[in-house]
Amino acid sequence: MNNPRFLRPDWQWDRDYPLSQMVACGDFLYLSGQVPLDAAGNLVGPGDLRAQSAQVFRNMREVLQLAGCDLRAVIRLTTYFTVSLSDGAATKAYWEVRREYFGDHKPASTGMRVSELISPEMMLEVDAVAYLPAARK
Repeated sequence: MNNPRFLRPDWQWDRDYPLSQMVACGDFLYLSGQVPLDAAGNLVGPGDLRAQSAQVFRNMREVLQLAGCDLRAVIRLTTYFTVSLSDGAATKAYWEVRREYFGDHKPASTGMRVSELISPEMMLEVDAVAYLPAARK
């Protein structure tokens, strides 16, 4: 197996954290949980799940570009929500944004509610696994 490559975009807020946003190992890419922060570290869309979801997927797309691929390479998503999804409105907002970014591409997925994330204002975090050969087709 190839030696892992640890990849990081040049995000100002990410410079001080002891993690990589993505690890490339063989044909697989393992993305750290993407959060709704812009490159400067500002929270996008406080209280707005739609805006936060869009920022998460923009970040994911930017990270994947470090390996020369896009969201079609994603084969697995795990979404951690801090908001209640029982009323359906939050779920609908998330799915609509996800469809905007992924189109007809439908990775295997798990969603769960958690009590909190690293910042109390964050409403979701999404991690992913991608497969490089899928991006090259």
